[in-house]
Amino acid sequence: MALVLLLSLAAFVTSSITAAMGVGGGVVLLAIMAQFVPPALLIPLHGAAQLMSNSNRVLVQHRHIDWAYVRPFFLGSILGGAAITPLALYMPVAVGQVLLGLFILLATWKADWLKLSSWHPAISGGSTTGLSLILGATGPLVMSVLPKSEWQRETVVATHGMAMTIQHGIKIIAFTSLSVSILDYWPMLLGIGLATLAGNIAGARLLSKIPESKFKVVLNILLTLLAFRLCWQGISMLSAED
Repeated sequence: MALVLLLSLAAFVTSSITAAMGVGGGVVLLAIMAQFVPPALLIPLHGAAQLMSNSNRVLVQHRHIDWAYVRPFFLGSILGGAAITPLALYMPVAVGQVLLGLFILLATWKADWLKLSSWHPAISGGSTTGLSLILGATGPLVMSVLPKSEWQRETVVATHGMAMTIQHGIKIIAFTSLSVSILDYWPMLLGIGLATLAGNIAGARLLSKIPESKFKVVLNILLTLLAFRLCWQGISMLSAED
């Protein structure tokens, strides 16, 4: 019961962060869950927790979703998930984390080099969903490929929430097909689900108070910190293997 309460509190705080800024909470929650959840179950259980968190975010902020972007993103996600599912339990993550961190840094500060705004949503959905099955928390990556400069802050947060709901839903289907039992942890997931709903409501209220100009600056700083964390984590894992 103590573990359920601890992870529920963590889910409330991290979902509040994500609801306010669009990103960040999923990575923090993954780091916390890694201290208590068996490695083989970490990504599937984190996916279930994030599915509930992002579903609640969509419920709270559904009016701001850019559905024209989401529909092709969804189709691409299905194809990407289907292609990577057979490899999801076997691919190493350390190098992927370093490359992911470097990509996020490049996409955040030199997006014009990658021409991210010209990426078709289906390509963005397929590539990021495939990586989510291997790396777990790819919220910063998805945030990097969204056409943020064209949207207001509410649209950024809401559309990112819908994209992540799609990805985590596909992730649950993928790992269930690989005989990973998630429902055995239903008390933990129930507590996390209720906590994320409360966190998303609190975060949405905070989002409405953040000025548009400051939102993008803070978001870029947050993405940069998360990218450095991914790089450091990947390098540490590679060093430990030597």
